[in-house]
Amino acid sequence: MIDKQKAQQKGLNIIDSTKQNNPLKSMLEQNFPDTLSEGEVNLKALAMLLGLDPHSNTQGYELTFTGKGLANTLYTTPTDFELSEEIERSKERESTQNSIIIGDNLDVLKILKSAYYEKIKMIYIDPPYNTKSENFIYPDDFRKDYKKILREVGLLTIDEEGNEIESKALQTFRNITGSRSHSGWLSFMLPRLKLARDLLKEDGVIFISIDDNEQANLKILCDEIFGEENVEIYIWNLSDFEETSFTKTASKTVRFEHEYVVACFKNIKSLARFKEHRFVDRDDFTNPDNDPRGAWMSGNISRNGITSTNGSKYYTITSPKGVAYTRNWTISKEEFIELERDNRIFFPKNGEGVPRLKIFQNEESYSIQSSIFSGLKTSVTGRKEILALFGQDIFSFPKPTSFIRRFLEISTSTKDNDIILDFFAGSGTTAQAVMELNAEDGGNRRFILVQLPEEIKEDKNKTAYDFVKNELGRNEPKISDITIERVNRAGEKLKSEGLVASSVDIGYRVYSLSQKARLSDEGSIIPHSANITPTDIARNLALFAGKPLHIPLEEIVADKLFMCEDVLCVVGIDKEVEEKILEDKNRAILIDGYGTYTLESFLNLNTPNDERVNVVY
Repeated sequence: MIDKQKAQQKGLNIIDSTKQNNPLKSMLEQNFPDTLSEGEVNLKALAMLLGLDPHSNTQGYELTFTGKGLANTLYTTPTDFELSEEIERSKERESTQNSIIIGDNLDVLKILKSAYYEKIKMIYIDPPYNTKSENFIYPDDFRKDYKKILREVGLLTIDEEGNEIESKALQTFRNITGSRSHSGWLSFMLPRLKLARDLLKEDGVIFISIDDNEQANLKILCDEIFGEENVEIYIWNLSDFEETSFTKTASKTVRFEHEYVVACFKNIKSLARFKEHRFVDRDDFTNPDNDPRGAWMSGNISRNGITSTNGSKYYTITSPKGVAYTRNWTISKEEFIELERDNRIFFPKNGEGVPRLKIFQNEESYSIQSSIFSGLKTSVTGRKEILALFGQDIFSFPKPTSFIRRFLEISTSTKDNDIILDFFAGSGTTAQAVMELNAEDGGNRRFILVQLPEEIKEDKNKTAYDFVKNELGRNEPKISDITIERVNRAGEKLKSEGLVASSVDIGYRVYSLSQKARLSDEGSIIPHSANITPTDIARNLALFAGKPLHIPLEEIVADKLFMCEDVLCVVGIDKEVEEKILEDKNRAILIDGYGTYTLESFLNLNTPNDERVNVVY
């Protein structure tokens, strides 16, 4: 191990993974230092920065619930885990850019944050609905980091025999935030949604499926995290289904025929209007001028109701027959000239009419999504899709791929290599939707799935239990086994149907969580988990350097030195490593602080002692 204090004395940069990674705090420290004083927020200075009255005591509207403070602390607490790849379960790992991560999504989101901060274009999640028939499978109050927080605030103490003693306040808290309570569900969702917000691009969006049990609370929680102006509600119409009438369980007064989707935008002002092939099924398009781009219809560009004569959109257009039209238009003069040059302007009435825009049937066009999602099938279809892939009914209430595909169509692009994240992956519907849409439109969307290794209980779902145990050969069947197998089968199905071009990625790398190397309370070194390989250590160093999982990791010196774009990841040190590092004059150097080497052995290699060197703990 490299001694941290000595490394600091030598001027090496230290990256402490046990400390909170808070880009906002770093920005304030760098640009507005008066807003922070001795680690605390100066509320008056912050209010002045925001243009608010620093002396006002008026409290704003907010959502309060038992455990909110602890949930916020859990958002900022670093994780004790790192990623390790399960090579034997990965598929086409050398070429794929997709990832499946097995573990608690709270830990995974924290691990991803350094490399994926503001890089995810779309997130879809289908979290627990907190219904009477389900129990939470994410017991946050039993996490080690949660217990550490409870000890720090005095709610949990340890007696001389090592037993945990809960205060009366904690006992009350546990009862209130237990399974199926609103406070418990909100405490569970808050840190995960805050981390999701951090990962979204400026024009990114998260779609959240939910029903009446928590829709109202989720909306207010999202208003607080994303800002009210960035949150919208959609209705998923479950009764608009051609195969069979589908409704949820009816109460005494109402028959439930819908669920909700809460859409949260990182910044709705940065979001372009949705693009889609709106007119593909229309039969009223024609091609009177034999345009090689195919059938088209004309759209209005005139704004007759606008009387202002100021601005770039007020000008004169003269038709081929010499008729002049002076008015406000929906496009500027420059845009009109470009469209006319591209043969996209049409003059009706044999060249005498008001100019119109040619809208082609086979091209994407801008639109605005309706607040009601109709015709997107239901979980009945989702179960049929599972049956088609597995030949058995092994998963309850999966979402249909058409449902997820709609979100992909309105929020992602075929050209931008968008990253899609689902951290409640379930059966893996999101991955199948991504692969199918890529195969259809030639896109290069990448997916990251996260699924808890939830145990499949034989007495609860014997069909799924027997399938995973007997057909997949997993001794301890988990939901994550079904997730991986579905992605595999969905990709093979596309390939067998001839729908996969060489450019369509149907592979994936599988990762799981392992305990990080660390110092014990007594100061001794607890090394990396036994299953962690040198490549895994290098991959985690690269993540700290901001390199996403799809960026190739090249092994320069076997088990000791790796390269990831402009970063060198040092896992071991010898003469060959020294030579390779000294040859490289530009790349940043990240060193595993818990390696078997010492600071002296590192410095003796004459490695450049400059700002490029970072020791990660």
